[in-house]
Amino acid sequence: MKMTKCLITGGAGFIGSHIIENLLNSGHEHEVVCLDNFDAYYSPRLKGKNTEPFMKYDRFKLVKDDIRDKVPLNRTFEGVEYIFHKAAQAGVRTSVETPMNPHEVNATDTLNLLESVLDSDIRKFRNASSSVYGRVEYLPFDETCPEQLSPYGVSRLLAKHYCRVFEELYGLKNVSLCYFTVYGPRMRPDFAINIFTKAALKNEHITISGIERIQGTLPM
Repeated sequence: MKMTKCLITGGAGFIGSHIIENLLNSGHEHEVVCLDNFDAYYSPRLKGKNTEPFMKYDRFKLVKDDIRDKVPLNRTFEGVEYIFHKAAQAGVRTSVETPMNPHEVNATDTLNLLESVLDSDIRKFRNASSSVYGRVEYLPFDETCPEQLSPYGVSRLLAKHYCRVFEELYGLKNVSLCYFTVYGPRMRPDFAINIFTKAALKNEHITISGIERIQGTLPM
């Protein structure tokens, strides 16, 4: 039986590594390619640990490269039918200091990836898009809250629109998923849930930015 080949960009990260794990253990014969540049936004060593369990699979291939480099990117497309696009420049706060970084990686490089996909046999494209919603003026809020509060949010929203336009103009089937406060094994060390949990387990103070100090007992 022919195996379905999937490419996961940013596959060494939190969500990407879980997608790989599920594809390899789904009971279906998936061939999986992980493309990741092991960016130093957080520990490349942790990302290496994320992918280490997959190296035992003959159906898994790790490519240490950057989606900004079209030559190796196009090489990874050989035989690929589905792309799970998780590669991104993370960091809402850091985007305020260096707004060009998230724009180049999250918006421009997503556009480059989409253009390359058009010249391949790839049938479906899955895009991860977070922080696309801006100022919330009512609850529950919906998709009509586009006023962004950070360069990171703008870059993610732009990538989402590029995906939509490529489906409307070129017929590239794609879905953009908007995750909210995802947590679990292998989550990024800078996530609030990770930081708060570790502090609580050590009986340390929990710092919540933007509000005054609250004293109390956490329910256990």
